[in-house]
Amino acid sequence: MADVSSPISFKRRRLIGNLHHTVAEEAKRDLTEEGADGFYELTAEDYYRLRKTKKEDKFLKTQKMREAEQAKCRSRLTKAVIRVRFPDNHTLEATFHPSDKIQSLVDHLKKVAARPELPFYLFTAPPKEVIRDMSMDFYSAGFVPGANVHLSYGVPN
Repeated sequence: MADVSSPISFKRRRLIGNLHHTVAEEAKRDLTEEGADGFYELTAEDYYRLRKTKKEDKFLKTQKMREAEQAKCRSRLTKAVIRVRFPDNHTLEATFHPSDKIQSLVDHLKKVAARPELPFYLFTAPPKEVIRDMSMDFYSAGFVPGANVHLSYGVPN
């Protein structure tokens, strides 16, 4: 146990106190020397850091440019993997071309179903959205590069 009244411990406490005091004084002095405006000056380092984080694609596009970009993206995607989940928790996975219609999926399901004469409908979840337009292609339906589709027997609500 150290004696507080000894000169050594007193000097240590005073030195620690001086260190905290000097740091606070230096911070205050730096603030007054630079002034409040020094903080807002843009340096070369700040400029290059901002430039690096800024995206290059921030310009307006015409409809032709958007269509060309979409066609380029479409050409890169060569298949759509569709997983159909049946009510008994069995899953069927099939691969289609993105430009195929959803009707081709329905035709395929009628071929592999045990009872194709029963009416059924397809939906995606969550949120539950019944697929009503069978003439839509997989790309425009949002099923590319893959999708989970649920099959339910009966008539959709």
